[in-house]
Amino acid sequence: MGLLVFIVLFNKHVLATKLNILTEHLAPYQIVSEDSIKGLSTEIIIATLKKSQYTYNIAAYPWALSFSRAKHEKNTCIYSLARIPQRESLFKWVGHIASSTVSMYAIKNSQIVIHSIEEAKRYHIAVIRDDVTHQFLLTKGFVENKNLYVVNNYDALLKLLDLSSRNIDLVILNDDLLKNRVKDMDVTSKYRNVFQFNELILNFYFACSLNTDQKIVDNLIIAMKVLEKRGVFLGIRDKWKKSMVSLIN
Repeated sequence: MGLLVFIVLFNKHVLATKLNILTEHLAPYQIVSEDSIKGLSTEIIIATLKKSQYTYNIAAYPWALSFSRAKHEKNTCIYSLARIPQRESLFKWVGHIASSTVSMYAIKNSQIVIHSIEEAKRYHIAVIRDDVTHQFLLTKGFVENKNLYVVNNYDALLKLLDLSSRNIDLVILNDDLLKNRVKDMDVTSKYRNVFQFNELILNFYFACSLNTDQKIVDNLIIAMKVLEKRGVFLGIRDKWKKSMVSLIN
């Protein structure tokens, strides 16, 4: 096949395909407002999509819904998706976005002290449904509705700590999520980081459903590799890192 023919066929393929990109509100990675979706991860994904030349639509939903749709729907991708062994066979993985630390939080005036994951099993911990922290704690022997409770969004997660009637001792998230979820510093000071995970790092990725055309995935992979090599992604991360505390790379 001649180069010109290849280019023509590639362009027709690109122009004929529209990608559905799903995410959630997860500031500062994805910052969802009434009329836009911004944030560190969003900038990286948009740069990738522009480089690949596919038309696309980005939409944000509660995480469990975005996760479920992204597993099954054709030509559908998702970000920021933590890459863990339990998810490896569920998606076609495109590329790395960023990495961040994860911690357990309690109400500041609590007497909770934790030195290991095993010690944490004595407490009632809330996580986001289908989130990486949910799946991680299950692998560590936590039991739903015994010492592990799941909710659908981060707003509900933080509220559980304030409701003594719900008997939730700890929630899991990272410093940047807390800072961006709770804008008022007086309110933020109500929460205390009691344990940072060493073996659980949020390695955020861009991934697509198994029903996504492999040509699309390959083109997106190439686009991300080129932009990473050129330092475009590093520039985006460095810009956001100035106002973040848990970003690793």
